[in-house]
Amino acid sequence: MRIGFTFLSLRTLTVKKAISITKKLGGNTLELFGDLIVFYNGKFCEKPEKISEFAEKNDIFLTMHLPYININLASFNDLIWRESLNSILKAMEYGYKAGVKRAVLHPGGVPLKHTFLIYLAKKRFKRALNVILEKSEEFNMEITLENTYFKENDIFNGVEDFRKFVEGFDGRLKICFDFGHANISLQGINHSLDLLKPFITHLHVHDNNGEKDEHLYIGGGRINFTEYIDFIKNFKGTIILEINPFKKGRKDLEKSIKMLKGEG
Repeated sequence: MRIGFTFLSLRTLTVKKAISITKKLGGNTLELFGDLIVFYNGKFCEKPEKISEFAEKNDIFLTMHLPYININLASFNDLIWRESLNSILKAMEYGYKAGVKRAVLHPGGVPLKHTFLIYLAKKRFKRALNVILEKSEEFNMEITLENTYFKENDIFNGVEDFRKFVEGFDGRLKICFDFGHANISLQGINHSLDLLKPFITHLHVHDNNGEKDEHLYIGGGRINFTEYIDFIKNFKGTIILEINPFKKGRKDLEKSIKMLKGEG
């Protein structure tokens, strides 16, 4: 079972320390925060080769959440679109050197949810994805697209539309299924999971109360995770707990991972 935490959940400034905490809490997988690679031109990043060496030494599988802050791969503004794509590619190159084998990507957004604008935005996003997927094949890095809430400025109208888009890449693109996002979408977890299951290789797990994306510890919200525990325990991909570290302490991280592993 490949299970662990996102870097942000561990309240530390170094990946090496995050790897040590992950092991201490019972995990074997760590998701790197890709935005750090482009923030201040990577000023706060450790050498990727050192990360690779330390992760291998500690038997930790690395994934990466590719940059998403101020990123829009569906932007109609060519300058923003180009720099968004460059940011993703820069993070992927760093991840490749660090030993990352699977990465999570957010879809782009539209300024107004109008049919024609969504059509154009999807074309822009697809153009960017083709470049990203070509690079991912060179790096032997799987790209997973994360399900959104399908509201507000999302380029997808619902989970059916999201699945159809992924299908268009003939198996080159996989899915990161986010339980918290699915819980606040109109379609809900059950329908979304059933529809997307054939494409899912990565999970983001956190709780909420059904209204907003709270990133609570397991049991801190209203998602009945006992309903999905068999699926999670038998899942063959990677599982990342995306829990807001400022809501509760590490004890809740430990309780959450034990629950998902069937130990608590």
